[in-house]
Amino acid sequence: MFETVIGYLVYIASVAGMFLILIAPHEAGHFLVAKLCRVRVLEFSIGAGTKLWSVTRGGTLYALRLLPILGYVRMGGMEAGEFEQPDGFHSRPAYQRIAILAAGPVANFLVAMVLITGFGLTQLNGNPGKVVSIIIDSPASVAGIQAGDQIKTIDGKPVNSPGDIAQQELAAAGRPVTLTGTHSNGQPFSIQVTPACKPQSCQMGVEIARVVTPLTAVTDGVRFPFQATQVIFQGLGSLVTGQVKGGLLGPDGLTGPIGIAKITTDTVNQGLPAYVWLVALLSVALGITNLLPLLALDGGRIVVVIVEWLRRRPFDRNSELSFQRWGLAALLALAALISFLDIQRLATGQFPGVH
Repeated sequence: MFETVIGYLVYIASVAGMFLILIAPHEAGHFLVAKLCRVRVLEFSIGAGTKLWSVTRGGTLYALRLLPILGYVRMGGMEAGEFEQPDGFHSRPAYQRIAILAAGPVANFLVAMVLITGFGLTQLNGNPGKVVSIIIDSPASVAGIQAGDQIKTIDGKPVNSPGDIAQQELAAAGRPVTLTGTHSNGQPFSIQVTPACKPQSCQMGVEIARVVTPLTAVTDGVRFPFQATQVIFQGLGSLVTGQVKGGLLGPDGLTGPIGIAKITTDTVNQGLPAYVWLVALLSVALGITNLLPLLALDGGRIVVVIVEWLRRRPFDRNSELSFQRWGLAALLALAALISFLDIQRLATGQFPGVH
């Protein structure tokens, strides 16, 4: 019973922590750049619903609310009758308004970089050839290779990266290769292993650790948002073109907070690396989503500012506010629909990974 309670608490903490990592930096990005541009910030709130804690400093209400799935920064000059306030959002030059709006998504990309870099720095490894895992009953396992062993050469060629193993496996084309190195107890070995071959691939069943230095950890972190963006757009492309059964609203289609929470709890069971990777991926996804040119999103507001700058005169602020509100209502309706679909998928066992 006690272990079950602890397990549920871990799940709750992992989901709440994930949403906070996504939401808090995003809103902090808007908040900090607004302050730098001397825009009056009325409220900086993390979460939605009932206030759990709040304090007012420098004319700004800072609040932590019950549900961590939303957040917002309420700036001066954005409501009817306040558009002309000298310290309001609309009184700032176009480039400052764009910077304020873009700061949230940029913060999400930076969070992803920090997460991947930070985790990489905990996995520093200057020891090429170390066996980190081995497939049971694979050729390497049968030959006596075990996790923790050190492979130094394969057919006389030094092993410096996982790619060296894969290259030699493919080149062997089913013939025996000679591995030399040391077992985890320090005993040297020289073993012949014949990779098991399938069409276009040959494998011994051994995985070695890649060399991770501080530089590669940082490089991986910087690359991650770009790689994640490519993966996200490829996935969306598959949904839109019907390559995924059911399309956008099918069993493997778009998911909302409920589905994301379920995926997060599943990932927790796979360990910290999977959890960090998922949160970093979701952070990039949130940044990309907010940059879409849709009303009520940061991207849609940026488009409005750019069009105003090109036409050299502002839109009617009251009309713009009405359009933004209608856009927000449409987004909330879509979120409600996706949440309903998430519940339906979970109830019928159709959610990915739930069978």
